[in-house]
Amino acid sequence: MTWISPFLVQHGKFFIFLVFMMTSCQQVNADKIGPKSGNPITNYEDNTHIKTEEIVPTKTDPGSLNLFGYYLRALYAEKNQDVVSAAEFYTESLAQDSANEELLQASFSNLYASGQIIASSKIAQQAEALNLILMLGSEPALAIASKEGDWRAVLALSDTAILEGGSQHIGYIFRAWAMYNLDQKSAAISIFETLSELLEEQKIGDAKFVNLFIAQLFILENELSQASAYLSEIAINRETNPELTIAVAEAYALIGQTTLAKKISGFLSENYNQEVMYRWIEERSNQQISDRDKKYFLAQSILQLNLFTLTDDTIQLLERRAQLAQFIANSAEISLPAGYFTLFQLADDKNDFENSQRYFNSIKETDPRFQVALMLHLYQLKENNKTLEAINKLSAYLSENSNKPILEELLADFYRMNNQFFNAIKMYESVLSHKPNSGDVFRKLGVCYQKTQQQQKAETAFAIALELNPNDSSALNYLGYWWADEGRNLDQAIELIVKAVELYPDNGYYADSLGWVYYKIGEMERAVLWLEHAVRLTPDDAIIHEHLGDVYWIVGRPLEARYKWQFALEMYSDAAPKKRVFQKIQSGVSHIVIQD
Repeated sequence: MTWISPFLVQHGKFFIFLVFMMTSCQQVNADKIGPKSGNPITNYEDNTHIKTEEIVPTKTDPGSLNLFGYYLRALYAEKNQDVVSAAEFYTESLAQDSANEELLQASFSNLYASGQIIASSKIAQQAEALNLILMLGSEPALAIASKEGDWRAVLALSDTAILEGGSQHIGYIFRAWAMYNLDQKSAAISIFETLSELLEEQKIGDAKFVNLFIAQLFILENELSQASAYLSEIAINRETNPELTIAVAEAYALIGQTTLAKKISGFLSENYNQEVMYRWIEERSNQQISDRDKKYFLAQSILQLNLFTLTDDTIQLLERRAQLAQFIANSAEISLPAGYFTLFQLADDKNDFENSQRYFNSIKETDPRFQVALMLHLYQLKENNKTLEAINKLSAYLSENSNKPILEELLADFYRMNNQFFNAIKMYESVLSHKPNSGDVFRKLGVCYQKTQQQQKAETAFAIALELNPNDSSALNYLGYWWADEGRNLDQAIELIVKAVELYPDNGYYADSLGWVYYKIGEMERAVLWLEHAVRLTPDDAIIHEHLGDVYWIVGRPLEARYKWQFALEMYSDAAPKKRVFQKIQSGVSHIVIQD
């Protein structure tokens, strides 16, 4: 999910704080800072999914920390994208210097990003009392006023938001929904149309998606033909943002046009489960529209506005807007799967496994996004050394959702990664019955055949893979390295690996393979050259360091050889390669070694 970029801390903050510390005449004594009567965040927040009582800022007694200490911890937490801890530490800093604009902004931003909407609103009010304007400062207050149904307050606050550059578009969203809830539908439509024109002027993609919001107003009024007219102006194709495709399909379902809704859902990639999508469309078409849908559409429009207008400048705001949308939905006890899905991806992007699991568990199997979320969740499990758990989860899902080649291939991949090669072979062969021209599957099948000593089948699978895709660098490298490692077909092995290197000259593994094949045929000068190059390209791979050590030893450079072997010994985690390398460090090698 590389489409989401994490919000990184600006290093300039630390310098600003040091200047502040040097110029401030205020000095806080450590012995005067004791435990508070209540956590500031907990005191502010009364309706959020964040469990603030679980926040453990540090093992150090809070009474031993001064303002500078809290700030340093906040910076560290923020750098590591831990917005919950950063919010905690910034708020502790504010308790000691409540008028510092930088601390107010930092505390507000992190509270907002962690979903603590009420707490962040309190910080914004604190800043306002000091005649300070915080970036996005009006947004939590807008959400709270919407939650409480105070639409006149929403109108007043939206004026502030529209004037504040970062909140301008969100301000229009809230203003339109406030007008609608004040029985001024025409005015609401006019505001949405103004937003669309503004987005067009600012050249922020195709602003036709705003028609979706107008169509939702007509859906609420049961004016289905008008809703359909606005929806028809939104062009959907295979390049469309999946969330827009799902939302438009949902809107057509709500007005009873299920056939068209299903046709539109067909533009989603194969990662989405079409059977689940069809059932979801049928379910939505049978649901009655109620007042709760007003909050559902409002929450959804806040999130969608950001998803459909992502730029380098706004992508860092996506987490805050997703939390804002989720707050509104939660306050009305409405499920917002798009919000959970977005927060799930953002947590994954930050390698926040705990929160990503929590958000994933909030996405129901009956939701069209579930299969995509499941695939990402399984990769998370693999990255956290839980491949067996991933296998069990995917096997259970496939037992109830058959004929899913993309998931069968994923299960086969997990079997292969877990060295369950015979199970992987069975799954890959099943996938090929649905995808007979997949070079990738033939390549991976070839790997499994080779690992299970089925040499002829392996070479046949690799030959087919390269026939289907002559530039499959992975197949070129694997087959070439395999032959070189076994000391056979060396001329062909060199040709294959040279081609892989030409395709990807910056790939350290391919450079290693080329150095290794030169080592096998006794061209030591070339072997040293390519293996040193491979180490520079991929310095954290144990096998490459071991290879270079072997070559150094053979060419009479024993000190450098042992140095490289020691590197490899420290990098390896399994016992077998550690034992092998340790023996080399003790006695060297007297001949060309074939690796396990």
